[in-house]
Amino acid sequence: MEKMRHMPGLIPRFNLDYSFADFYYGVKSIFSNDYFDLEPLESLFGKKTFLFMNCGRSSLYVILKSLNLPLGSKIGVPLYSCTVVFAAIVNAGFVPCFIDIDLSNYTMDPQDLADKIDDLSAVVVIHTFGRPADMDKIQEIAGDVPIIEDCAHSLLSEYKSQKTGIIGDVSFFSLAKYISAGNGGMIILNNNEFEENLKRELALLKTPTKSNEIKHSLFVYIYSSLYHKPWYGMFAFSLGSYTEKNIDIAGKRVFNATKIRKSDFGVFLEKIETFIEKVEQQKKNSKILLDELENTGLRLPYENKDTRCNYFFFPILFESKEKRDKACEYLRNMGVDTAKLWSTTPSAAKQFYGYKGDCFHTEEFVDRILTIPNYYTLTSKELLEVANKVKKIGSLL
Repeated sequence: MEKMRHMPGLIPRFNLDYSFADFYYGVKSIFSNDYFDLEPLESLFGKKTFLFMNCGRSSLYVILKSLNLPLGSKIGVPLYSCTVVFAAIVNAGFVPCFIDIDLSNYTMDPQDLADKIDDLSAVVVIHTFGRPADMDKIQEIAGDVPIIEDCAHSLLSEYKSQKTGIIGDVSFFSLAKYISAGNGGMIILNNNEFEENLKRELALLKTPTKSNEIKHSLFVYIYSSLYHKPWYGMFAFSLGSYTEKNIDIAGKRVFNATKIRKSDFGVFLEKIETFIEKVEQQKKNSKILLDELENTGLRLPYENKDTRCNYFFFPILFESKEKRDKACEYLRNMGVDTAKLWSTTPSAAKQFYGYKGDCFHTEEFVDRILTIPNYYTLTSKELLEVANKVKKIGSLL
């Protein structure tokens, strides 16, 4: 277990905003009827076909199965990703083909996609950190090849005034991420050609039992509670570091696609009605960080032209791995936890998913990136604490 002194004031790296009220509402939803009003979703995304699974990777799995591609077909996907995306591709019977990232935006590099598109049967575009990918160029390059938007990070982000998720042929969202609904995955269908197949694949999935739902909701509530001060810095960080390496507590190493839990579905629909307010607060927090850190020499995540980023994550880029690692250690010792997000993905992709080492930007990027807390539940005092401690890094490196 990772050794760390007790730090009750440690600011967690991520935001898990699943309250007792969410737990209560989720359990109540388990015993409700099967009707859920989708009007809040239609007001955000328009009249679409919405489908729901137990998690984001299950959604990708169902989408891929619905495309009726030959087994072994190659699916383009950014190497800079969580490895569960690759696992979903493999479990669906296909082969991931890794695409490099554009270092100006941290999303899929259209040029590398163009070099590999002739071998691909579908493309998964990830709006990383909530930053919309260059969809115009990607769609032009893909032509008739289906485009799947991975919007796990990009709920309510926009590309040229369109919300991410309604641009490609089909998209999926993780309801465990930004909105903290517990778990769950949502599919938005934009190309009706795939509707019948999607519904057929969804019908094959099992329905979670009520006992499974109750245990899941309780686990999520306890896990979220421990991810807050003072418990996070006192023992949950060390315990989490140990379990992440040795125990698959979040179920990421086991692929088990089911229908969505009513508990997660109910909480999601309850929270989405007012969630835009939370996103706006997180954008305000990020603007404060951008202003405070402007003269630090760090590469900061400014929005690109014609996009609106939800700032799910706030990535900063260092000159080298050595400086990034020193900054990570310093900030944690000073009470601010950070994340080297997906830093082990290239090595895992080589070991388990056939990556050949041709995504040079990504391999450089994973050694230099660090995400810092910017989430909407931070107090003004905590936000300035994060900014002031990051500003001190320059003199220490």
